[in-house]
Amino acid sequence: MTVSSAANAVLAKARAMYGKRLTAQNYTDLLACRSVNEAAAYLKAHTAYADAFEGVTMGSLRRWQIEILLREHLSNNFASLCRYEKSIGDGFYKYFVTLSDVDMLLHSVRYLNSRHPEKNLAKVPDFFVRHSELNAAALETATNVDLLLAAVEGSPYKAVLAPFASVGSDGRPDYFAMELALNKYLHSQAEALIKKNYKGKERKELDAMHAFDTDAENIVSLYRLKRLTNMPQSVLTTMLMPGGTLDEKALTGFMEAPDAEKALQTLKGTAYAAFAERGDKSVEQVSAKLRYDHAKGLVRFSTFPSVVMMSYVALAENEAENLTHIIEGIRYNIPPEEISRLLIGVGD
Repeated sequence: MTVSSAANAVLAKARAMYGKRLTAQNYTDLLACRSVNEAAAYLKAHTAYADAFEGVTMGSLRRWQIEILLREHLSNNFASLCRYEKSIGDGFYKYFVTLSDVDMLLHSVRYLNSRHPEKNLAKVPDFFVRHSELNAAALETATNVDLLLAAVEGSPYKAVLAPFASVGSDGRPDYFAMELALNKYLHSQAEALIKKNYKGKERKELDAMHAFDTDAENIVSLYRLKRLTNMPQSVLTTMLMPGGTLDEKALTGFMEAPDAEKALQTLKGTAYAAFAERGDKSVEQVSAKLRYDHAKGLVRFSTFPSVVMMSYVALAENEAENLTHIIEGIRYNIPPEEISRLLIGVGD
């Protein structure tokens, strides 16, 4: 297969996956389900999620089990796309390997903090395991910080985690500091991969997409911190993800605002004015809608495999979040009309 035909195969595969997204009728039917098992049965019988339930005994699934199966389905789709992307010589599949690594590491740190095995650990696709720099077997059995660091020995994650490995007075590592460090590493890796592997218009589109996501993530993070804490600007600055288009003046204005709501008002006149005009929507919903709209345009019209692939991934993650809202809403007897207000992109 030539590079050109392989690139077209990635485009075709990503768009074919996007074409199997849930329809407005699917969402209506799911919202009408009266139990999480009825919703699972519907997904198996009427949607592209059928393979997520292959070999599973239906009828007695718990909410968290369904969510695991859906996450595994999502990861398997991403791994399938990565295999195609790797075949054309692009290196962006490495970002998804890093993303998978970070997810595994955060699960391990959460285990060390809780001292209880997590129920919601999804199986990692073989593609990601093969290309990972982690010792997955050692990571799974790590019961203290020393064993966690041993599992990442020889990988870039040792330097990322080591500064935060000392345990607090409660005998537990600083999960928040580790999560922040890992997410910063993930962002820096994305920037480096784009710079190394792409040029011209393709690089411009990838840079813009990454910067847009970074801005949205920083806005939500800073808003939460300003609403819940009195952290000074000097500390808030350390929480920022690298990259983004918001300049120092805009970020300083946001951080210096007297409260979280006034901080959002500083975004008027920017590409993120929707945060200032959010009405009764949460900042998380505004962020999700902005990212959804951005990705939807790119998956349909971009001519670059890497951009279409990344856009599909963003849209698939949004759909997974929609399903999580539905499953949890059904489990806790939330009225369908209330659940529907949490959903992004239904019927598009």
